Amino acid sequence: MQDVREISENFIESQKTIIRSIQSAWGPYQRNFNTSVNIWNSPEAAANAYSRFVSNIADNNVTALSTANNLVFASLDAYKTAIQHAKDTSKQIFDMNAKTAQTFEQNSREVARAAQDANTRFNDSINSNTI
Repeated sequence: MQDVREISENFIESQKTIIRSIQSAWGPYQRNFNTSVNIWNSPEAAANAYSRFVSNIADNNVTALSTANNLVFASLDAYKTAIQHAKDTSKQIFDMNAKTAQTFEQNSREVARAAQDANTRFNDSINSNTI
């Protein structure tokens, strides 16, 4: 629960940072763009603003993809661990089932032997009384 809370707090803080960054970063772009459009004497300002804007978007996309890849690989590692635990647990359960079946087989043989012995003794006692 603490980990989930910490992840949530980190996410909220990162979102706040992103919003502040976008707000503070967009101001100079907007001013540069307005200046270049309004004054019409500096087309380089608009080009520079546009190139910085595109560069930032590209950097953000690379970071997002990297984070997504890290999440995928972390999920795969967690999946491997879960599958390994399931495999180990199922092996233990199957071993218990096999041992239970062996015990049942052994007990059944003993019961059958005991029943056969009892039947033989009963028949012997009947035959010895009638002779």
